Amino acid sequence: MAIESTKYDLSEALNPANERPSVGLIVLNTDFTFERDFVRMYAEQQPNYDFYFNRIHFANPMTPESLAAIGDDLTDASSGILPGYDLDLVVFNCTSSSSIVGDGAIENAIHESKPTAKVLSTSQAVVANFKERGFNKVSVLTPYSEEVSSLLRDYLQKNDVEIVSSMYMDMDDDRDVAMLPADEIINAAKAAIHDDADAIFISCTAMRSAEIIPDIEAAIGKPVLTSNQATFDQISKTIENLIANRVFQNSINH
Repeated sequence: MAIESTKYDLSEALNPANERPSVGLIVLNTDFTFERDFVRMYAEQQPNYDFYFNRIHFANPMTPESLAAIGDDLTDASSGILPGYDLDLVVFNCTSSSSIVGDGAIENAIHESKPTAKVLSTSQAVVANFKERGFNKVSVLTPYSEEVSSLLRDYLQKNDVEIVSSMYMDMDDDRDVAMLPADEIINAAKAAIHDDADAIFISCTAMRSAEIIPDIEAAIGKPVLTSNQATFDQISKTIENLIANRVFQNSINH
């Protein structure tokens, strides 16, 4: 039996794809944790933007060299998020790598493919979170080697974060970091916190620390910042500012 096929004539133009602000999220291909943390916080807070993930290549172990090498692929990774379309914000989600690659290099690499996007990294978000919450002295807990941890500390100190103590776990595979049980993270935080610290920062987007922040704070009696929590907070603030600026510009233009 012959099937009659007819064309449907569209009567209206298509809606813009980006009616809401758009955020591109670059995540290590070995990271078990960032996406699940992000989606959970997004569902809880329901911010006013849409988000799109892409994975970037990383080869363990976590060394200064392997973490620095991620920067070479940032242009391609950002280009692969909605190719041919602009994004309002592109975020590179890796604390240790972003502190090693550096703010300027990350921004330049992403702007090669997304020239109009604002750029944020986890390490930038952490610094901003410290300052916004008024923490002057912090303890730092990392899963990395001392060599990698020292580079992160250098980045934080160059950005006016005063570190009063530092503890590292000497792990070399970020996939293993995601397998740390909650009790181990809490015990490490209790060992790492310094009496003089205003708060503790627990580093690494792969560590499942954001979901147990209340438990850690109850155990140490001080505020806790984590990589994924700080990044989510700064994404929301960046988008809020972007929307406010758009409203202001529209009011001027009209």
